[in-house]
Amino acid sequence: MLSKKLLCAALIWMRVALPVFAQPTPTTQPTTFFVESARTVTASIQKTFYNNQTALYAQSLTKRDPEFMWGNGVMFSALVAATRHDPDTYRPVLDRFFAAMDRYWDAKANIPGYEPSPAAGNGHDKYYDDNQWMVITFMEAYELTHDIKYLDRAQQTLKFALSGWDDQLGGGIWWHELHKGGSKNTCANGPAAVACLSLARYRDRPENLDWARKLVKWTTEHLQDEHDGLFFDNQRVADGHVNRGKLTYNAALMLRANLGLYSATNEPGFLVEAKRIGAACDFFTDPKTAAYRDAPKFSHLLVEADLELYRATNDPTALARARHNGEAAWSRWQTAPPKELIEQAAIARTLWLLADQETETGREFWEKADEAVGTVR
Repeated sequence: MLSKKLLCAALIWMRVALPVFAQPTPTTQPTTFFVESARTVTASIQKTFYNNQTALYAQSLTKRDPEFMWGNGVMFSALVAATRHDPDTYRPVLDRFFAAMDRYWDAKANIPGYEPSPAAGNGHDKYYDDNQWMVITFMEAYELTHDIKYLDRAQQTLKFALSGWDDQLGGGIWWHELHKGGSKNTCANGPAAVACLSLARYRDRPENLDWARKLVKWTTEHLQDEHDGLFFDNQRVADGHVNRGKLTYNAALMLRANLGLYSATNEPGFLVEAKRIGAACDFFTDPKTAAYRDAPKFSHLLVEADLELYRATNDPTALARARHNGEAAWSRWQTAPPKELIEQAAIARTLWLLADQETETGREFWEKADEAVGTVR
């Protein structure tokens, strides 16, 4: 059953619903622009941050310790995208990086998951959102390579991510396993829903679809701004106080979760809600550049959501926003490249996603991936 909020939104927005699953329109940018920009940034990252002996990446230009798990997830997603276009160069790097991240995998824990830093095991510092990002990017790696190790680890990691749900505040997943911060966050529930839907294409579809519904329902009821459809950052469990800050990645993952639920269920309210969130995301743009104001480590996820929305609806606004962000990211990298790996990896991911949209290789990949939503294979 759809929530009352979704049903009301459906009645309001159905009149302006755009066509679903239309083919992308031709772009005016030369097809080599984003491909070559992405190659340049990724090659620079490999030269500047990559440790060939450990197959891990440094945190920044000045801090050479291994990157934290959040940054690893962004870097892994950039490598997956790079592998689509340059498999001979980046598939070996992708596989080595995956294996190297076992240093973060806590196999000794009751429910194994990734620690934020390399650990000896049986640690208690895991962030649920860190692990959810890994499920999503491992599923993309599996769809690209069909290597079962990515699917298996995605399923193992999702088990940990969902273990963060309890009945306090009526449900929701905590941000941290020891309840650091005392909150349940949009960034620990929206990505969990997307992760469930990604895995539902291949394993345990009924169970994971039920989880996705439950996660979207809780997050919508507790953290959505009913006025514009965007999402607040978190709710404190002790007293129910809501941190009303809004970030691009929170909107991004809830947009994608609603699109995924629409694809899996064909219930129109989810598509209507995705469009409403997408339209509201103009809130995040800088009027001077038309790009998102947030740092790339947040905003690259909304670029990805914009492109998914475009593929689903042929909404030119979503595509235009994504392209503006790609152009701004490339300009920023040329003039003042960030010192932190996570920011550079986010720029690379943004550029590769736009390269996907402009190339046959990328369009074919996402056409198959979008069709797979809601399908057990």
